[in-house]
Amino acid sequence: MPISRKELSALRHPKETPRFYVTLFVLIPLGIIVAALTIASFGLILLIAPLVLFVLWFSLRMFAAYYMNNTILVTAESFPDAHRAIEDAKQYFGYTKPIQAYVYQEGTYNMALMPLLNVKVLLLNSELMRPENNDDELRFLVGRFVGALASKHYRFMWLQAFLNGVEKLAIFNILLYPYERALKLSGDRLGLAMIGGDIDVAVQSMVKLVVGSDIADQVNVDAFVKQGERHGGGFFRWLVKALSTFPHTTTRVSELLKFAASAYPAPLQPVMPTGRAAE
Repeated sequence: MPISRKELSALRHPKETPRFYVTLFVLIPLGIIVAALTIASFGLILLIAPLVLFVLWFSLRMFAAYYMNNTILVTAESFPDAHRAIEDAKQYFGYTKPIQAYVYQEGTYNMALMPLLNVKVLLLNSELMRPENNDDELRFLVGRFVGALASKHYRFMWLQAFLNGVEKLAIFNILLYPYERALKLSGDRLGLAMIGGDIDVAVQSMVKLVVGSDIADQVNVDAFVKQGERHGGGFFRWLVKALSTFPHTTTRVSELLKFAASAYPAPLQPVMPTGRAAE
């Protein structure tokens, strides 16, 4: 039985809702600009929007066609663990729309693709399929994606894509990015709920986002969190974050540890050191 809407809402990061309202202000200046250009151009500017959207749609279709013919589709026969994790996540979060997952060898660890299309595509790095990885690590990462879809986290992706397509309007993305970063923090909580609050597994999988599976056991999580605290300030760190849709990984780990400490009390408390770093 899927979790309730109230339970799903409780997993939102505190910054998500206020930043959602901030993003609404993007629509106001954008609407004024479009209205002014429409009047100044006698309505000709309205012809540009369908063209930009068509180019975006066409590009996404080409991108999807490449992956669909050069990667391995996740099915009950191929990568059954990943297939089961996706189906479990859909059931847990009450998400009923189709999701296609593909495994590939290089690139980012996992990512969502084509939020503008009806079928959502999840790309899974082949490193996730290694036999030494914990099954719940895969469930955590898949849960972040499916939980985000169930929470309608991609509601503004069409606007961001449109702004990127019109170069002179891309500056408005800086108002959308704080909301996008808050969504990633909410997604981490959704993934943690998917695995019953096992913070050790969640943090271990996040460490692998940074260094990979081979040497993740050498990372001391406590030292990694302190690294973020020690280098947390400064103009350039702020600038890098401001221009990104992703929070710093040190922030994501730290925020998830704090959430787990309050939402999932002992015995599911994190054991900070891992592997050889703990010896």
